[in-house]
Amino acid sequence: MTDDKSIHEKAIAAGYNLRRMTGCRIGVSLDECATKEDVVALLDVFGVKPKPDLFAIGAKAPLRLPEELRRTSGYLSHPVFRKYQSEAEMVRYLRKLQQKDIALDRSMIPLGSCTMKLNATTEMIPITWSEFSDVHPFVPLDQVKGFMTLAEGLQDMLCRITGFDAFSLQPNAGSQGEYAGLLCIRTYHQSLGQEHRNVCLISR
Repeated sequence: MTDDKSIHEKAIAAGYNLRRMTGCRIGVSLDECATKEDVVALLDVFGVKPKPDLFAIGAKAPLRLPEELRRTSGYLSHPVFRKYQSEAEMVRYLRKLQQKDIALDRSMIPLGSCTMKLNATTEMIPITWSEFSDVHPFVPLDQVKGFMTLAEGLQDMLCRITGFDAFSLQPNAGSQGEYAGLLCIRTYHQSLGQEHRNVCLISR
């Protein structure tokens, strides 16, 4: 049996990252963007030759799902999936839903934590680049050196501006940032031996 290290090396050489797990297990995840070429390439990584009927289409295609994994309940059962039969009707429906949502250009957004981190539209362009948007959360660090340089540089600047010893870019929502701030405040009081200061007043 081929060891998992050589499989990972072969996968990376083919342009794929596999999940590193304990023991001799390896995780493989595919999304809707995966193609049959990806499947064939991954099978080759494991030294498996695909069967001729692997991508068979139609009634003659072999059913590969175990009985316990087959769907028995209905799906797409909401009337909206049958009510709008044309593209124009569907676009109008989606537009109607959009107009029900609160928007920055039509109203004041009261939640300060999210508004404070609102980026200008021009600043949103770079994060649509694949170098940003397609980076997997668990990608090996040696494959994202440029990304890490940007993140570490920003952390360093924030530390020099605020006087903190370290910074985290992890809180990805206003609510998470508020919670992280409360944890910092609590730790500060604990460092002063003031554990009794455990009440937080929130004004509305």
